[in-house]
Amino acid sequence: MPDTYSVVRVHLICSTSRRRPWIDPEWRPRLFASASAVAGRRGAQLLCAGGTRDHVHFYLQYPPTLALADLVHTIKASTSRWIHETFAHRKEFRWHTGYAAFSVTPREDMALQAYIRNQETHHRELAFHAEYLGILERHGIEYDLRDVMD
Repeated sequence: MPDTYSVVRVHLICSTSRRRPWIDPEWRPRLFASASAVAGRRGAQLLCAGGTRDHVHFYLQYPPTLALADLVHTIKASTSRWIHETFAHRKEFRWHTGYAAFSVTPREDMALQAYIRNQETHHRELAFHAEYLGILERHGIEYDLRDVMD
């Protein structure tokens, strides 16, 4: 095959350290814009973002030459720095060390984007831990309850 064709899309979930409610709704869109700019500088594209006070969902497309772990590290480090520099009352902000990432097929695209954009509404009825465990189970990921909700 003379050319390379690739579409790599992932649903990324990141929570705040100790799930503290540090992400204020008033500036959440600016956080997403910051994450989008960071992703763009790495050759990736933030397709959609949503979240609540203690976690975010990013739907990303990135080139196959970029390691997902590197992209996630860059986004988390840069957005954390942005929060510290922008909001004096959030100097203690930290992302949780880990993250969850799931591959996305084109047929899931529209439903996933709607789900991500409606996180505030969604979490009025479903707690984060129930959502998170459900996503892990749907993707067949084994986990230890003692570690997963640290």
